[in-house]
Amino acid sequence: YFAIVRPLCGRLSRCHAAVTIGTIWGASGLLALPTLLFSRTKSYRYGDSDVRIVCLLVWPDGPPTISSAEYLYNVFLLILTYIFPVVTMAATYARMSLVLWGTRCIGEKNERQHRKISCISFQQVVRMLFTVVALFAVCWLPYHIYFLYVFHHPHVAYLDHIQHVYLAMYWLAMSHAMYNPIIYYFMNSR
Repeated sequence: YFAIVRPLCGRLSRCHAAVTIGTIWGASGLLALPTLLFSRTKSYRYGDSDVRIVCLLVWPDGPPTISSAEYLYNVFLLILTYIFPVVTMAATYARMSLVLWGTRCIGEKNERQHRKISCISFQQVVRMLFTVVALFAVCWLPYHIYFLYVFHHPHVAYLDHIQHVYLAMYWLAMSHAMYNPIIYYFMNSR
């Protein structure tokens, strides 16, 4: 972002970078703290002999399907780890796109050559940035919606194959980490 929008600004100092990284790790630890504090295992008997052990969050105000604390935690996670990143990425990528739109190529021969090069490059970058934001939104939205939906419809938590549905949404969300390098590789002309 800074290389495109503010290319003449100095680089971040080591101290500033360390503080930023420390803040990110600290915030991540705080977000995970309820999982550390309230995770429990519970055995469920299905049928005559099938016993399943599940790991779930047992909040101080009740089980997950009726806990107000869990609901507020999930809303907080939705805002902080989904809505805020999507809005931030969309805004910063839009700003980068506007800056790239007005950038002139060094050593260009004429205005038509500049417009052609600029237009092609701009379209590629905008397409790539839009894909990154859209993929993040698509991968993470089902995961966040699942928890809010289960709170409002507690019977869903006891359906036969809900664990498979949850794991599919969890896998989709976690798989997002591998998509960005693939997008950058295939959508970059260099």
